[in-house]
Amino acid sequence: MKVIAKKEFQVIRIQEGYSISELAKKSNTPVATISRIEKGKPLSPKSAKKLCEALQKDFGDLFKIENEEDA
Repeated sequence: MKVIAKKEFQVIRIQEGYSISELAKKSNTPVATISRIEKGKPLSPKSAKKLCEALQKDFGDLFKIENEEDA
């Protein structure tokens, strides 16, 4: 299984007033990681949790879990 950002992730980030670099700093997540996940690349559950906490959103608001065979 893998964690993927929903298409809404970028919209929510912008609505909350964060640039990629600002969110990276607030969540202690590398800028490259946020850039990759906004392009549909998978991320670790740990990174997803940090981003949820930084944006004050539930996991289901920002991310989905896919099975490897669904990809």
